[in-house]
Amino acid sequence: MELEREVQRRTYLLCRLGFGVLSFALVLACVSWLLSMAGIFLLPLRGWIHKSAFLHWVDTPVVWGSLVGTYLLWGRWDHPSWQRRSGLLVLMGLVDLVLWFLSHGDELNLRLGDVGHEWLRSHLGQALGWAEFALITSLACDFLLHLGIEQAREAGKATRSLAATGAVVWMLLFCIQTNWRGWPLVSHGFRTPETLLLFLGTEVIWMITMVQVTALTIAASRQASRAVVEMDREDQESDLLQFRSEL
Repeated sequence: MELEREVQRRTYLLCRLGFGVLSFALVLACVSWLLSMAGIFLLPLRGWIHKSAFLHWVDTPVVWGSLVGTYLLWGRWDHPSWQRRSGLLVLMGLVDLVLWFLSHGDELNLRLGDVGHEWLRSHLGQALGWAEFALITSLACDFLLHLGIEQAREAGKATRSLAATGAVVWMLLFCIQTNWRGWPLVSHGFRTPETLLLFLGTEVIWMITMVQVTALTIAASRQASRAVVEMDREDQESDLLQFRSEL
C-alpha cells in the first residue's frame, strides 16, 4: 500500500512538472504571437520587432519546453489511450525540433546550407500545432477529471472543437494561398480581401485556442500540486497518529 501511494505521489509530481513546463512554453508562444501580430499591424514598430533577437529565438524555449513537458507526461499512466496520445505528442515534438534546427542551422553553425521550402515548413509547423492543441487539451482534461474537476469535461470539448474549426479554416487558407504550379511551394500572398479575412480569422482562432490550452495546463499543474500537498498532509497526520499510538 505504501509503495502504491509513493508511486502515485511520484506520478503527480511528474505531471505537475510536465504541465508546468508546457504552461511556460505556451505562455511564451502567446507572447510571440502578440509580437508577430504587432509587427504586422503596427507600422512604426514593424522594423524593430522583425529585427528583435527575442522574437527570433523565442521559439527555442517553446519548442524545447513543449518536448520536455510532453516527455514528462509520457508513460505516467498505463492506460493505452494516455500512452498513445502522449507518445504521439512526443513524436510531434521531435518533428518540431527538426524544423527548429532547420530554421536556426546557420546560427548554430550546423552547415545545413540553404534548406529552402520556408512556406511549406512554416505551415507544417502550424498543422502540427493544431493537432498538439487538441492532444494537450485531452491529456490535461483527463488528468483534471481524474482529480475530480468535472468542469474540465466541458472545457475540453469546447477547446477541441475550436482547434478543429481552426484547423479547417487554416487548411482552406493554405490551399488558397499556395501556388501549386511549381516546386518548391510558395505563397500567392493576399490576392483578395477574402484571403485576408481568412488569415485574420485563422490567427484569432489560433490565439483563443492557445490561451484556452494554456489555461488548462496551468489548472492541471495547480491541481497536481494541491494533490501532492494533500497527500503530504495525510501522511503527516498518519505518522502523527502512529506515533501517538506507540506512546
